[in-house]
Amino acid sequence: MPFSTLELLVFADGLTASIIVILAFSLLSYTLTYNVGHPVARRFAFLLGLVMITYASEVSLNRVITVESAERWLRFQWLGIALLPWAYYAFSNAVLHTTNYYSPRRHRLSLSFGLLSIVSAVIAIFTPWIVGPIIYSPPISYLEAGPLFWPFALFLTLAAALSLHNIWKARSRCLTELSRRRMTYLILGFIAPGIGTFPYLIALGQQTIGESFSSPIFTLSILGNGAVATLLVVMAYTVAFFGVYTPDRVVRYRLIRFFTRGPIVAIVVILSIQTIPTVERILGLPRDVVLFSIITGVIVLSQLILSVTKSLVDRLIYREDREEIAWLRELDRRLLTTSDLRQFLENHLTGICELLQVPAAFVAATVGPDLILEAVVGPGNTRNRIISVKDWSDALNNALRQHSNGLIQRVKMEDGEIAPYIQYYAPVSHRGFWLWPLVEVGEDGKETVQGILAVDARTQTPIFTQDELSILRHMIDRIGLALIDRKLQKQVFVALRRIIPGIDRIQQIRGVIPYASEEQQLSAAELLEPSPIHNPEFESWVKDALSHYWGGPKLTSSPLIQLRVVGRMIEDADNDPTKALRLVLGRAIERLRPEGKQELSTPEWMLYNILEMRFIQGRKVREIAERLAMSESDLYRKQRVAIDQVARVITEMEQNDRDDALSAEVDGAPPANPPVRNRESERLG
Repeated sequence: MPFSTLELLVFADGLTASIIVILAFSLLSYTLTYNVGHPVARRFAFLLGLVMITYASEVSLNRVITVESAERWLRFQWLGIALLPWAYYAFSNAVLHTTNYYSPRRHRLSLSFGLLSIVSAVIAIFTPWIVGPIIYSPPISYLEAGPLFWPFALFLTLAAALSLHNIWKARSRCLTELSRRRMTYLILGFIAPGIGTFPYLIALGQQTIGESFSSPIFTLSILGNGAVATLLVVMAYTVAFFGVYTPDRVVRYRLIRFFTRGPIVAIVVILSIQTIPTVERILGLPRDVVLFSIITGVIVLSQLILSVTKSLVDRLIYREDREEIAWLRELDRRLLTTSDLRQFLENHLTGICELLQVPAAFVAATVGPDLILEAVVGPGNTRNRIISVKDWSDALNNALRQHSNGLIQRVKMEDGEIAPYIQYYAPVSHRGFWLWPLVEVGEDGKETVQGILAVDARTQTPIFTQDELSILRHMIDRIGLALIDRKLQKQVFVALRRIIPGIDRIQQIRGVIPYASEEQQLSAAELLEPSPIHNPEFESWVKDALSHYWGGPKLTSSPLIQLRVVGRMIEDADNDPTKALRLVLGRAIERLRPEGKQELSTPEWMLYNILEMRFIQGRKVREIAERLAMSESDLYRKQRVAIDQVARVITEMEQNDRDDALSAEVDGAPPANPPVRNRESERLG
């Protein structure tokens, strides 16, 4: 049965209203998720909520079948309409505040608008003074104008005009072309809520609205809804940059991906559902079958289209940065996490065990003078069995001395150049295991021990078939290269830990200057002289610096050099920042020294003894544990507590503004042996 022109217009009007509801809800969710901390974003979320209430009531009104239900929805719609003047002015005032313009008079006026809006909402919902009885004439239904309708319309007009003036004033105060352009977008989008929510039918009156005017009214409504939807998106795009420290490209990308995966998919689903009556008649299938098929197809196909068009979106957003973004994504795909490395090693160890028909195997990596157990396969007691052996390092050194000339296997890169490779050594027997040193040979010919590979010994003397030897050499090479790559990648992580605080600082500065609000304004001192003690990584930096107390990249490149207390020590350290940081660390440790003669057995000396022996004297973990009569695991736990105490003391020193705070301390940083690297993992002897 064909639809009449009026029925098509009514259908299109309901559809466009549904689209606005979806957009308003989606933008509200996005705003509350990503920049709810900014006052402009919070007031924009309030504005979107009112738009959503107004249009949701209109969509529901098209489905009601009784006069009572229609009147309830029409009065509920006034909750969104009546509060609009307050939301409008509060939003514009917050935008003006971002240009560092504060006016107590505007703040009081905003409170007055809020009170009048709340009173208007209560009157409109529960009394006939603003809107009166319902005119129920489907497809057009509305409430008659009450005696206070035109005063409210004047109030709404005044609030909108003053709000627009605030936005325009904010634009005139912008000093950069980018800020002015965004404010221009905001002005264009700012008119959308007022256009979409004002009750025009009440203003026209019953005498003007008749059956002959229904088609023009719905035509104008459809055009207005389309304009409102477009302007809401423009407005949301501008607000998305308020209070966000991330780069503009990240904001744009995040917003576009959100739109394509959220609102657009929802809108397509709604459009598809609206076609169900026609498809149902054509196919002769039940409604639920058609409904499930359409929704499933739309969701799956939309995600497929998004995946296919991802590169196109990247080109539109990143433009000249595409090459750098590609490198960042390639880095994300190729980096090995600790779990990735462990799984990789366990898979190869399992293959070696199956190849040699042995029950257990393990890989340990060299970290400084220590061997760190990276992966183990075998029965449940294998790990304890390995750790119980105390002379793995000695076995490694003996193997290197016995096999100075080994069979070399080279691994070529794709471009044909010789990459660092693992030199193959024949295994040696040690404590029921066959042990292979994993030795890297660099491009300059320099040899570096990366770790050991060991498997349960089948016989006292290692014996292999030719096939076993061929496969084994290949797998050993891959295990060794994995350890090499992991160490290189750890250097990347170390570099990231150093530069990310600086990046965050840059983002804070770029975020504060154009859009600094009264609630979020950072002081100049905090921006220009940020202290590392406020960084979440502060305790980790203290630990790293202590581990390289007598020299090393974790001390020379430590973010702790930015501490003001280090700057005050720079003259006493011969203008050497590294030496100044070492002095600060030494004095922080000295603050933890109890009174009296040093003792090894009393609890009050425990933390100080650990710090002194581990970091200042550079003793090994096993030696310290024996001297303090504790297990290594207990030593690690108490070491973490001791480091936390050092971080606390440095924080107190940093917060102490007195110039003589440091000069009163005992100058204590006794000479000692070079330190060994600290690592909270299982060490092998």
